[in-house]
Amino acid sequence: MRSVPAWFPAYTPAQKKEALRRAVQLTEQESAVFLCLATGASNAELADGLRLPVSTVKFHVHDIRTKLGGISRLQACVLAALAREDGRLAGRGLSAGGAAAARR
Repeated sequence: MRSVPAWFPAYTPAQKKEALRRAVQLTEQESAVFLCLATGASNAELADGLRLPVSTVKFHVHDIRTKLGGISRLQACVLAALAREDGRLAGRGLSAGGAAAARR
């Protein structure tokens, strides 16, 4: 059984978002991949949509999951959906349709 970060079950949804804003800094490409994770697309689909090599998407997904405390891909997808719904990317202030995501 995998453990989740200590903040995951302890906070309300608003508190989780605030904790992520303070703790996580994603690069522009990681931000684009993160926001696209909300769709539930595979690495190959993400790579096609973002016009990146699949290996680059895999690298970014791994780094995103690590920066978020080693969470699962499904948990990252849920957080990405919350970030898109909120209209900002945690810690970056980017909109879901920002420059990083415009390559799609």
